[in-house]
Parts: sequence; structure tokens; C-alpha cells
Amino acid sequence: MEFPNEQVSVLHKIQKPFHQASIALGLGVIIMLVGWLLNATGLVEVAPDFYWLTAASCILLYAMFDAMISVSSESIDKYWGKAIPAFFGLMLVLSLLAMLLSSQSILEAGSYAWIYIILTFGFFAFLSIASFIKRILNLAMREEKRVREEERRRREQN
Repeated sequence: MEFPNEQVSVLHKIQKPFHQASIALGLGVIIMLVGWLLNATGLVEVAPDFYWLTAASCILLYAMFDAMISVSSESIDKYWGKAIPAFFGLMLVLSLLAMLLSSQSILEAGSYAWIYIILTFGFFAFLSIASFIKRILNLAMREEKRVREEERRRREQN
């Protein structure tokens, strides 16, 4: 239950992977549209790679924050069940937008196909590291609880 004066952390508000993906998607759409508008008005010439770079940057941003926030989840397996589809959905939507605005497929955009492969492997590496950290934290918390329980028993016996 939340109280009127109680503050809710930002991490609690974006704890769901689809919320994080929505934020990354919104950021990507805004940046790409601003670039497109600047190019369309002739104020700044925007290279077609700009859209692919923006998409890749937003995907990387999602991957990093998603892995960090996953450590605080109750069940990391359930979290992964939502985070992985959100990652691929974000990748798909941003890629389609980049392709639409740049008039280039990912294969025509230079090395971005390889960058996407690296981002995918990096995302799974981030999740694996987060899972490892979560297991270590759980082990440390159980050990601390056991030590405190033993200390409490000793005090009660004396």
C-alpha cells in the first residue's frame, strides 16, 4: 500500500521490461524524428547511418538498464521471459523505423548488421552477469540471515 507522502523510486516505476522498452523506443523515435525534420527542412544534413546509429544506441541503452534492473526482480526467470521478447520487439520496431527514415536496409547501412549481432550477444551476456550477481546476492543474504539467527539463539541462551 502506498501512502500519499511516500515516494516511489524511479526503478520501481520502470521495473517491467516492456516499460523500459517503451522508454527506449520513445527516445529513439524522438531522436530519429528530430533528425528527419532537421534533414527535411534543410537545416542540417543527416546521414542515413544516423537512424541506424540511433536505433543501435537505444537498443544498447535498453540492454544495459534491463540487465541492471533485473537484479532487483523477484524471479529472474520470469523477468527474462518478458525481457527477451521486449528486446527483440524493440529491435524490430526501431529497425523498421530506421529503414523507413533512411531508405536503407540494415545490410545497406554498412556494419550495422554486425553491430546488431553484437548487441544481441551483449544483451544475453548482460543478463547472464545479472543472473550471476543475483545468485551471489541471494547466497549472501541467506548466509547473513543464518548468522543473525545463530547470534540471536546465543543471546537467548545466555
